[in-house]
Amino acid sequence: MNRTMRMLSLLAALALAACYPPITTHPIGTTRGLAPDPALTGLWKGTNSDGKPSYIHFLQQSDGLTVAVIVDAGPKAEDWMVANLTTARLGVNRVMNAKLLWTNDKPEDEPPGTVPVLYRIDAKGTLTLALMDEDKVKASIADGKIKGTVEKGTMGDEIITADPKALDALFSTPDVAHLFAKPFLTLHRVD
Repeated sequence: MNRTMRMLSLLAALALAACYPPITTHPIGTTRGLAPDPALTGLWKGTNSDGKPSYIHFLQQSDGLTVAVIVDAGPKAEDWMVANLTTARLGVNRVMNAKLLWTNDKPEDEPPGTVPVLYRIDAKGTLTLALMDEDKVKASIADGKIKGTVEKGTMGDEIITADPKALDALFSTPDVAHLFAKPFLTLHRVD
């Protein structure tokens, strides 16, 4: 899981060979309207779990996608990633639907869905990113609160299969935040 933690500390990224954070089969926000969030545009700096500075440059594309270019910095900077994002505002929640495209010089295998990332930009302009908590999602699927599947084994991937309408209704509620872990990355805009 080291690779997972490294990527997660950079951006809701994906994990070791097919071990992903919880994913959705439909992007969140499709029934309410996916739209680029101009508040993200630009260069942001944070510190990853290894203590290295990390930079994320959010670039708005003409097709409505946002591209995130993630780069480690420091004396042994060796990692970079590229992800496609769509964003949606659902009630008080801001959600990114992330798909990792490249890690260093290698294209990533296409995951069977998107990784939801809850993000917040506070009054001081601090950006925080949080992923869904695997155990809470597993429990919600097992209890029938969320439609989805969990692969067998302790490392089984959680896949939320709710239809777009149900998914957007769930993510429109303030209490959906309980399904997310603490923020894994805090970033500040670079002027």
